[in-house]
Amino acid sequence: MHSVLLPAAAGFGAQIRQWALNPTTPGGILLYLLLAVVVVAVGVVAWTRYQARNDEPTVEFADVLDEETLEEGQAEGRLLDEIAESHKTAIAPAAIEWETRAARVGEQWTSTLYIAEYPDHPSDGYLSKLFNLTDIQFDLTAHITPKNQERARNELEEIADDLQVDADLEQSVRGAYLQERADEAAATYKAVESGANVFDQGVFVTVRADEKDDLQDAVRTVKSTLRDDPANLTPKTAICRQDVALQSAAPIGDNPFGRESIALGGAVGALLASPHNATILEEGGVEFGIHKDTQSPVVIDPFSRDNGYAMFTVGDTGSGKSFGSKQNFIRSIEQDRDRIGIILEPLNNWMGVAEALDAQRITVGGTLGLNPLEIRQTPEHAQRAMGEDASPFNEKLDDAMSFLTNFFALRGISLGDRRTTLELGLRTAYTRQGITDDITTHDNPSPTIRDMMDVFEEMVDDPEEFVVRSESEAEKIQADATWLLDQLRPFEEEGRHANLGTESAFDIRDEKTIYLDLAQQEGSVDSSTALTMQLLISLVYERAKETEKEVVFVIDEARYLMQDAASLAFLETVFRHHRHHDLSIRLVTQTVDEFFEHAESEAILDQCAVKQFHRLDGMDEAWADEFGLNYAQMRYVQEAVPGNEDAGFSEALVGVDGEWRGIRVEAMPKEKQVIDFDPTAQTRDELPGVDIDETPSEIGEFRAELEERSTAQEPVDGDVADAEADGGTTEGMDDA
Repeated sequence: MHSVLLPAAAGFGAQIRQWALNPTTPGGILLYLLLAVVVVAVGVVAWTRYQARNDEPTVEFADVLDEETLEEGQAEGRLLDEIAESHKTAIAPAAIEWETRAARVGEQWTSTLYIAEYPDHPSDGYLSKLFNLTDIQFDLTAHITPKNQERARNELEEIADDLQVDADLEQSVRGAYLQERADEAAATYKAVESGANVFDQGVFVTVRADEKDDLQDAVRTVKSTLRDDPANLTPKTAICRQDVALQSAAPIGDNPFGRESIALGGAVGALLASPHNATILEEGGVEFGIHKDTQSPVVIDPFSRDNGYAMFTVGDTGSGKSFGSKQNFIRSIEQDRDRIGIILEPLNNWMGVAEALDAQRITVGGTLGLNPLEIRQTPEHAQRAMGEDASPFNEKLDDAMSFLTNFFALRGISLGDRRTTLELGLRTAYTRQGITDDITTHDNPSPTIRDMMDVFEEMVDDPEEFVVRSESEAEKIQADATWLLDQLRPFEEEGRHANLGTESAFDIRDEKTIYLDLAQQEGSVDSSTALTMQLLISLVYERAKETEKEVVFVIDEARYLMQDAASLAFLETVFRHHRHHDLSIRLVTQTVDEFFEHAESEAILDQCAVKQFHRLDGMDEAWADEFGLNYAQMRYVQEAVPGNEDAGFSEALVGVDGEWRGIRVEAMPKEKQVIDFDPTAQTRDELPGVDIDETPSEIGEFRAELEERSTAQEPVDGDVADAEADGGTTEGMDDA
């Protein structure tokens, strides 16, 4: 039975295949119609089922979430969109317009240069002058790739052999040059043979500017800088290849431009030293801020300047100048424990710093004695630094007369020809104390204004004793002395300025930090402020002459001094001789106008070896020319970031010996605690290093950190490293 069925089944299958292969036959037509019916039936069933599923109710995912979750999701979505847009803008411009030697990338014009030739023996930091170009925007990218040591050695051997063969064959003057090149190649080969690392090095510089004409000027400047010492490079513009050159200059891109040179490890080190050398690192200095481009510390020692130790800081209210000045003052006196710090300002803005530093507070305007006539002996080390024609005694006479003249001027009184009698009484008072032009006599007790009044009293009683030639002088001397006695009445014991008519009652020699408080009412400044400030400067100057210690003397709100022409002559003298007495005067003010109103004030400004500009809206082209700033530096001052808590820093432009650096001024946490200390709301126990549990570890740690930052990366042989932001974290105060 089975043998019969199998052939029958096989015959039916063969018949089906025959119909399938011959669709035009009746059987084929029937077969294909049957298949079509089956396909249609399956499609109808599938469609019916699909429609049944679609008729089922759907639930939105948002319907099962609460409103708060939905709002957070929407906010996150917007944030991610903003980040994506920011990333697109940061990574690539919206459009690029290519030219032969330049490209318009977004809103800027760029031109990319490549280095075609390098010096055989580059000096350390040979690109330092490039990084010092504060007025030009540029990006520098160096591609440094280690080479296979064996392959590099073989290549160098072949080069040295070829050069030696060429030198041996050349029978002209050029042969000496080829021999020199062959010797250098042989020396390079020997260095690699001895283990020196070999690298492929490619350097690209992309110069940027807002205008095409400015770009051309900037490119010329960059090329000139790269050709000159110490770089001695051969820069070339990537003509018709700006696209691949710009790719090679990308910070994380490859080097499709392909222009490379063989460099040993020493040459790579010399290149990498360039950004470091662009900053200033002076041994014994303090950190003024962080270099805006290289992020290296800018460490300056005002006491190492050849043209004086004075410093000038200016900035708008809220620019960070006061915060930066306080930070610099703290670092200066903490950097050298033998250094004396003195603060003079009329508005009580430094009271917190003074209290935090445990400064001796001297209230001027109270009962503490301050003698305007005080003179101190100039020590031998200062005498040796003085010129042969210098006369400390005559300087003191000019100082005292300046003080007395200002006193009368503030009261609206003109001395007129009574000045000669006033000068006679002043000199006589010194003479009676045995003080003359002989420096050794300057250690005698100084006279006071009351001693002068005793002299005038004698002039009234016996004017003939003071007559020089003619008896007719006696009547005038008597009249002048009577008038002067009446005018100087405020210096008597019960007078308004009684404390200025007696001996000085304080001594800076025994104090680390001193705060000279002008005791103004509610921070106001009256007409006598300049007179009092002049007196205090005179006293500090006399004390500085005595001590062999360095003195840091900060004068805030210095504009009040500059406004009074009568006091400028003496002030100019102090600035002219301050460095002979290791005195660093640091002026802090809000405007620069007052420094150009008088010849004396301009001379004072010229004596400031260090100048620091925080944000200053009034910095226009005229003032920029006065200070030697170019356009880019002027704009930097105009647009500098002011000090605020959100930014955590402020920007400033600092100039030393005619060179300018853009810096970011930031404060360490413990510094900020000291600078922001409010004695009306805080106690000294809240300061770092004062708590019993923390002493002395906190103070030691703070000082160690300051010392480490100020001495980090000291330049070799103590030289200034010549290669290539106040604001502290600041401030909720006046100039925070």
